Formats: sequence, structure tokens, C-alpha cells
Amino acid sequence: MRCPDMIGVLRNTLKRAFLHWVAASDRREFARRGLDMHGLDPAHWDLSISDAGHLQAQGCDLVSLAREYGTPLYVVDGERLARNYRAFLDAFTAHYPRVVIGTSYKTNPLPRVISALHDCGAYAEVISHFELWLALRLGVPGDSIIVNGPGKTRQGLELAIANRARIINIDGLHEIDWIAGLAEKYDHRQQVGVRVVTSVGWSAQFGLGIANGQAMQAFAQLRECGQLDPCGLHVHLGTGIRNIETYLKAIREALEFARLLKRDLDIDIRYFDFGGGFGVPTVKEFSHVDVMLRANDMPVRPLDTEACPDVNEYGRAIAELMGQYYSLTDPEAPTLIFEPGRAITSSAQILLVEVLATKDGANGVTNIIVNGGKNIAMPTGYEYHELFVASKMNAPRVGRSSVFGPLCHPGDILFKLKKLPAVTAGDVLAIMDAGAYFVPNQMNFSNPRPSAVMLQGGRAELIRERESFEDIIALDQLHNAYDDALLASSRQGR
Repeated sequence: MRCPDMIGVLRNTLKRAFLHWVAASDRREFARRGLDMHGLDPAHWDLSISDAGHLQAQGCDLVSLAREYGTPLYVVDGERLARNYRAFLDAFTAHYPRVVIGTSYKTNPLPRVISALHDCGAYAEVISHFELWLALRLGVPGDSIIVNGPGKTRQGLELAIANRARIINIDGLHEIDWIAGLAEKYDHRQQVGVRVVTSVGWSAQFGLGIANGQAMQAFAQLRECGQLDPCGLHVHLGTGIRNIETYLKAIREALEFARLLKRDLDIDIRYFDFGGGFGVPTVKEFSHVDVMLRANDMPVRPLDTEACPDVNEYGRAIAELMGQYYSLTDPEAPTLIFEPGRAITSSAQILLVEVLATKDGANGVTNIIVNGGKNIAMPTGYEYHELFVASKMNAPRVGRSSVFGPLCHPGDILFKLKKLPAVTAGDVLAIMDAGAYFVPNQMNFSNPRPSAVMLQGGRAELIRERESFEDIIALDQLHNAYDDALLASSRQGR
């Protein structure tokens, strides 16, 4: 054997030894704490099990819903959605007097989900012309709209300014002249903020750096524009963050920068928009080790729900840090804006899919094919989501299964090596936490997009029709050979 081949074999041997050590360590730790290695309890989502062994939400049999409305099917728990919103808001208002929640449209753009959150008091946080149009279409007044995003268009900005958006957070220096010109056109002094880049979190195409002077340059330019009122700082760090210290580091840098703005440019920051990205206990992004495990046909590491801070911990810690810079009893204290998406919508939505077939795979693994894949459940490829066999909740887990979607693509894998009960065609599977980034990432890849129902008071209401075949091609200009033949025949008969 050649030396490079021996090195490759040794590397792979060491890698698999490491992965087996990780798996064994996880088993020991979960056993010590009395936790289930193979999945979470449905109680994490306030779900129950019927006498028939079916998964229930608000007392509604999810298998019956699947039969009535068809699958794939999104099921939104409207009551849990409202509870999540109130819990998030209360976690901050308990410690800080002036807090605004802007629901993130990009996280879950189902109009009835968004409307339900507006009914709770949420502002709209939008990042595109379409999302702004949708907010206005849903009746959101301009002063309850926060406009963000690195790809703003002139048309979108004009719509925002014409409707007196509460604040526009600029993402690049080129936006300043656009906004100033449009504000002058509509004889309106527009409130603006600047998305700043701190030493942690996303950067690249997003925002303007504090450290490199771009953010200070932006405020200097804004101060010279009489039609603009520079009054906000915007920070958004990422998604699914499960670390309070990351937030506190970024917020401290923003607060220090606000002090410099007051000292050097006499600009008072009245809005601190600290974005969203808060993680939830029942979802985690795959780590580098998880990716290695999947690539080597091993289950990903089990989810530890206790590793995610409670939102009350965020509220207390952020308010305490704000108190080091402002008097929390001052009626002029800055307003805090948060833009949660996942933290509110994730756990309030389930995706139901149906088993189409099973096949015997290698090493005793059962391959399950369902009627919805990456076309409607893209996040399962990079995040841990819990999976239940909704139609067999009382059945024992009998072996490892991998779940595949219906697409003719080798990457259409939803779950690898999950320990599940034995299933057959017609069984219903429930993918949990389908309320964040499932709907906006769905596509009609060879299949229509799903319908959705909302549960309220133990009753289901259809809130989105299933996409039809006709819907998929509604915007296409078809060249119909049959019609062409009829037209040719009629011309010959003249």
C-alpha cells in the first residue's frame, strides 16, 4: 500500500474512533441524567397522546387532521403562538420599561400567522419590498413597521417612506441619498438607524462596521441630511443563537458606540434594535461533529434542551446591561426593539407528512419514503428537529430508520438513523418546530406546496389552500400543441 493510501486509512480510522467515542460519551451523560437518547417528549410542545395512540395538539387528533386536509400539512397552534409572543414580551418588559416586538416576516410569512401576532401587538419587521407590501396589505400602519435588509430597492424605500415607516435601518452608505431624496419628495422627516457590525455575529454583506469607521461615517452623513432623523442602532447577530454572552458582547459594543455618537456628533440614540436570532430549546444547528456523524452514517448527537438559555435570562441580562448606561426609570430612556422569529413561531407549527413506502436498507436500517422532502422541510438538513410517528405514539422503537422525501435527488434526506417504531405506508409523521424557515424556503420542486390549518380553541381552520397543479404554472405562457393543431386545421379549412 502506498504511503498516501496508508495515511488516508489511518485518518479515517482515527476519525471513526473519535466519533464512536463522542457517541459513547453522549450515551453515558444522558444515562446519568436520566434523559432519552432517542428523542424528546411531546410535552415540550404541549402535545398529548389519544387513547388510539395518536399525537394530539389542543386535543385535536393530528392523524385525523392529516386525513381530512391531506398531507403534507402545516398545523399551526394558534394558542401556543400567542403564548410564545406574550412570554417573549414579558421576559423583557419585566426588566425594562420600553420594549417593542417586531415579528420577523422572513421567518414565517404565512399571512394568518403574521396577522395573529399583529393581533397580539407585534410590529412588522420586513426585509423586502414584498414583505413591506404584505404588511400594508394586512393593515399594519406605517408607524408599526421596521424596515431592514441589505438589498433594499428604491421602489421598496419609496413605499416605506410614503407610508411613514417607524424606522428604516440602513445597511449601506448608498441608501442614504436614496432615503433623503424620497423623504424630501414626500415632505417627511424620516427616522433612520444604522445596522452596525460588531466583533461577533454576521458581517460580510450585512451592515457597517464600528471598528473600521464605516458606521461613524454613515452617521456623519445622516446628520447633514435635514430630511433624516438619525436615531437608531441596529444589531442582528444571526439565527438560532444559544449563548447569552454573544448578545451581551455585541450590545455592549453598540452602547459604547452610542456614547461616541453623542460625544462626537451630538446624536442621541432613541432606538436600540437588537434584532432576533434567539435559539429555542428544541432545535439546534448541526455542529461540525454532527456533520461528521451524518457523513459517516451515524446518528447526530442528541439534543440537550437545557443547553439553551431561557428567554427570561436574556431579558434580565440585557436589561441589567442597559442599566449601566441609562436610567431605567427615566421616561426618556431609549426604546428597545427585538425582532424574534424562531423564538415565537418555531414551536407553534408542525409539519405532517405521510409514509409512501418503506425499503430495507444497508446494515438493518429501514429507509422510509414520505410525501414531503427538502422541497418543504429544508431546515432538517442543517438543524436538529424532533420527529414523531404521529399515528403510532405508543408503539415501541424497534430500529434505526432514515427518512427520505419524494424528490428524485440523492440529497433529499430529512432524517438519518433515527430510532422509530415500525411504520407502513399510510402512517403519519410529525416534524416538529416547523414554524421557522420551513415556509419561506419551500418550493414546488416536482410537487405542489402544502396547505395549512390553524388550531384555535380545539378547532381547526384552513388558513392556506394546497397549491394546485394549475397554480404552479399560472404565470407561464403555455404553448399547447393540441390548440396549435386546432388552429392550423381551422386555417386550412378557410
